[in-house]
Amino acid sequence: MNFTGKQIKLLELFSKATANKTRIRILILINQKPKLNVEEILNILKINYSTGAVHIQRLEKVGLIYKRYNGLAVEHIITKKGIHFLLSFEKILNLKE
Repeated sequence: MNFTGKQIKLLELFSKATANKTRIRILILINQKPKLNVEEILNILKINYSTGAVHIQRLEKVGLIYKRYNGLAVEHIITKKGIHFLLSFEKILNLKE
């Protein structure tokens, strides 16, 4: 496989964004319960606002989730990339050597 410098940088950002158990828990939660707002996510996972907001931003930055505005509410939705990440990780965990 050949990767460009830009692709390597994107892989690094993606790896960092997914290398945290809280961010993975957020991604799994949004996959299971789409359209949650920040407060709902934080209450379910029992994390504080400043920490949770940073984690959510990191997931948005690499395109695993996105915000959708519904009137005054801001809903968080998993992207196709986010779904593929979870499916790929599930496959890796189920590999037998």
